[in-house]
Amino acid sequence: MARLFFADKYEKEMKELREKALQDAKNLHLQVKIGDLLEKMGKRAEALEAYRKASERYAKEGFLIQAIAVNKVILRLDSSQVKIHEQLAELYAKQEVAVEESIKRKVDVAGRAAARQEGPPPIPLFSDLKKEELSRVMEKLRARQFANEAVVCREGEPGDSIYIISHGRVNIFRHRAGEEKTRLAELKEGDFFGEFGFFADAKRQATAEALADTELLEIMKEDLQKIIQEFPSVSQVLFKFYKERVLNNLLAFSPLFKAFSLEERKQILDKFTMETFPSGATVLKEGAAGDSLYIIKKGEVEAFTESPRGEKLSLARLKEGDFFGEISLLTGRPRTASVKALQQAELVRLNKKDFDQIAAHHPAVMKILEEFLHLRLANKLKALGVVQDSPAKEGMV
Repeated sequence: MARLFFADKYEKEMKELREKALQDAKNLHLQVKIGDLLEKMGKRAEALEAYRKASERYAKEGFLIQAIAVNKVILRLDSSQVKIHEQLAELYAKQEVAVEESIKRKVDVAGRAAARQEGPPPIPLFSDLKKEELSRVMEKLRARQFANEAVVCREGEPGDSIYIISHGRVNIFRHRAGEEKTRLAELKEGDFFGEFGFFADAKRQATAEALADTELLEIMKEDLQKIIQEFPSVSQVLFKFYKERVLNNLLAFSPLFKAFSLEERKQILDKFTMETFPSGATVLKEGAAGDSLYIIKKGEVEAFTESPRGEKLSLARLKEGDFFGEISLLTGRPRTASVKALQQAELVRLNKKDFDQIAAHHPAVMKILEEFLHLRLANKLKALGVVQDSPAKEGMV
């Protein structure tokens, strides 16, 4: 009796799905759902055929991530299809060559854009890989499914894998004690996340949550390391995105830029450069010319000056998210204090020209800096034993 009930239920669902697929022929995910339902009904051969059609259409239309995800299902049902990823990589490579040849023929800007739209969309991590590299990456990926609002990974957990979205959307956020959630990004199909743990060999820096029923492709850290040893270009692509997201996260919590929207932060990311200083290294020297601002990504630094007798006077210890160097940036005067790394420090640098452009569009940034200027002058005068009777005219660094 139960078997008949489910058979009738599945037949009804199948009829509805096929009707939707006819009405919305561009929605290739409906073809995948038809395959899923056929598999539930025990019609393995028909399910495989539905999946093959979906994979072929995804590939022909340039949706590589989705085609890979469907191929994983095909391999689960039929392990003899060992060359399926190699064939897909070859097809994608041919499409990329065709697009590049078309771009060469269309030399004007509008023509180049049109040529790119005619072919497969560029995909982070995959677009720059050769056929052999791409095929190897495909082999190591595994498919994962998450329901709406399900947590994919949590801030603080070991970062031992990278995820790529094949279907659905993912919200990336950080949630510090006593504070509201800070949204860092909303990722869509083709985007990837989790690269922090890979490069930093550390814990997850943010939480990822599905915003709809979502399908992901996951590659484990140890597998990716083996691929990178063989194909270094994969590491170069990952590092580019790692740098962008490090800066985005840092700016989201910086007193200077936390009021910026996600889009506003994205617009200024390329103005920053990353620098690393070993423990004990001098970052800024009192009396030197100063034309840049620093934000601490990781580590700790100490700002200090000298008394008239040559004694070292500590002014402040600064940690992740803190900034320094703003006084010389604002006034054009030499550095009024020295800064050294107390441990290896990863810093983000912003030069005066780029800062001025940002401040021109966001006057609130200048106001925040001026407030810090007064506070830091007071700290310096206190350290020197000077009573402050007049408004601040110089600052810490």
